[in-house]
Amino acid sequence: MNLKGMKQKQVLLISFLSLIFFSVYSQESNGLSLGFEVGSGFVTGDLNKNWNVRQYMGNYDYDYSYGSSISSDMSISFIGIRPEISFLQNKIAVSSGLRYTRINSSLSNGSTSDGAFFYLRGNGNTTNIDYYKVRKINEDNDYIGIPLDIKFLPFLNEYFDLYFKLGAEINFRFNTSTDIDFLNPDMEQFQQELIANVKFTPNHFYSSLYGAIGIRLGKKDRVKYNLELILPTYILTANNSSLLTPRYYTGFNFTVQLPGKKSKSQNQNDLSGKKL
Repeated sequence: MNLKGMKQKQVLLISFLSLIFFSVYSQESNGLSLGFEVGSGFVTGDLNKNWNVRQYMGNYDYDYSYGSSISSDMSISFIGIRPEISFLQNKIAVSSGLRYTRINSSLSNGSTSDGAFFYLRGNGNTTNIDYYKVRKINEDNDYIGIPLDIKFLPFLNEYFDLYFKLGAEINFRFNTSTDIDFLNPDMEQFQQELIANVKFTPNHFYSSLYGAIGIRLGKKDRVKYNLELILPTYILTANNSSLLTPRYYTGFNFTVQLPGKKSKSQNQNDLSGKKL
């Protein structure tokens, strides 16, 4: 194993052990809770020039180009575990944890026709250029990382809270998969060659600065449900996709939050306050 691989595994191991410690502690202390999150967002970005594609499309039924442009899509989805600690009578909360993120990007023909395609250029040369008819190019980049955010809860209610959140995250890429959907299945034998021609390695890191507004439903010391609208989020890193250059994204985040267990001294204080 090389030195770089060892350092990457050490970072992941330290992060995992820290998460376990924080999770256990959160279940034994008041003012701490453990959340399980899931979220997704749609990314705004620009088509980059790593892939040699033609901007003009074809249709298998007629086999001619009609000038429609390529459709490009990019999305971010994530799941995670998020211990959270509250301060100042629950008006400020800080959370961190471990998050798995997938960045998906794709190029396709915007037509709904089953025979729609675009052209992808192969190696070839000046006198003999190979073009492949492609329905879609899809790329997934998988990251594991640590988010850190702070919530401000100016309005607290018995059954729901409103809050604003600011945060940042840093993630390490551990997997990339790229797939080319050829119009002719027999061309799949050239997939790895075409991918190698791109000569692009996605960034090993992904990070962003984000903000959100949310509502938290549930009574005090009970299970709570958080629904957040992710505000336009700035992506700090570059080259997180070979297909598109991301700029920012927006989306939603949903978290189920479990209350921490009270300590023995806190339970005794609660009992002493009750009338016998």
